[in-house]
Amino acid sequence: MEIKQSVTMTATSTTEAGEVIAYFNASISNANSNISMNIQNQTLYDANKKIVRNDKTQFDEAVYAVEDKQTLGS
Repeated sequence: MEIKQSVTMTATSTTEAGEVIAYFNASISNANSNISMNIQNQTLYDANKKIVRNDKTQFDEAVYAVEDKQTLGS
């Protein structure tokens, strides 16, 4: 029997007022990984690119940590 494990991660990038700018999604498995970003509000994104890009970097690093843990656990 072969058991496969996958992990799903989600996050949002928001303004200080709590408005959603972008969504981040990741699906991680031993077979492959998929990371995506969807901009919810282009106007807010244009005004807050530095914040969103920083959030994306932090999200990517969290995903990489899960990937590395799975690799080490194999």
